[in-house]
Order: sequence, then structure tokens, then C-alpha cells
Amino acid sequence: MTPIERIEASRVRLRRAMQRPPALQTHEAATGPLAWLASLRDQPSIAVAIDALQSWWSRHPMRPLVHAARGATTAVAKPIAQHNPVALVVAAGVFGAVFAWSRPWRWALKPALFAGLMPQLFSRAFAGLPLESWLAVFTSTLPAGRRPAEPQQKSP
Repeated sequence: MTPIERIEASRVRLRRAMQRPPALQTHEAATGPLAWLASLRDQPSIAVAIDALQSWWSRHPMRPLVHAARGATTAVAKPIAQHNPVALVVAAGVFGAVFAWSRPWRWALKPALFAGLMPQLFSRAFAGLPLESWLAVFTSTLPAGRRPAEPQQKSP
């Protein structure tokens, strides 16, 4: 192919990709390790929970820090894993042992703190959800074509 033909073919592919609905693009793009997440989105109640988590995480103040830490960890761990994978496994084992020995779940998650924090977390999570998602969950739980029964009147 000549360079002009390759550019034209690329333009055609771009036009096709931009004309697809967004839902088709997300399902086709999910072929990697998160492909199971796209299949879970077909369930309305799970889709609401996933949307709530994604919207919460997109506004979370620690998100930029986590992304920077992920990049730094990848930059450090990738060369070690390529050159000496046994050292990386030993380091992970030592870290896991120290984590289990320190038992942070006992001192970090005090029951009183947990009991006071959970209602706030739930109220913020549910306040951010749109009404349409709640209605979709509610209607998905009802059988198709079912209506509430009308009250019966007693005859004298």
C-alpha cells in the first residue's frame, strides 16, 4: 500500500470508530484483565454499584496520589521483576509477614470509628447516584408485566 492509501484506510477506521455508540466501544475494549467488569455491568443493580464507586473514586482526594504511587511502584518494581524476580517475591513475602504481624486491622478500624463513619459514607455514595439508576434497579427486580393488586372491597 502506498502512504496515501494507508492514510485513507486509517481515516476510514477512525470514522467507523467514532460513529459507534459508546456502549459498544466499552464492551469491545474490555478484552483485558477487566473484561469481567464489563460483563457485570449488564446487571442493573451491579451497574449502579459500579457507577457509584467510579464516581466516588473520580472525586476522591487521594486519587492523584494513588496514580502517582502506582506509576512510581511500576517504575521501581518492573526492572527488579525483569532482572531478579526471586528478590521481588522474597520482598513481597517479607512485606506480607510484617503486615500480618502488625495487625493493622485491629488498631486502624476501631469499632466506634467504623460505626460513625459508615452512615456518612453510605449517605454520600447514595446521594451521588442519579434517580434513573435507582429506578432501573427497582424495575429490574419486578417481574415483567406485574402490577400491584387493586384493593378488594368487601360486599355486605
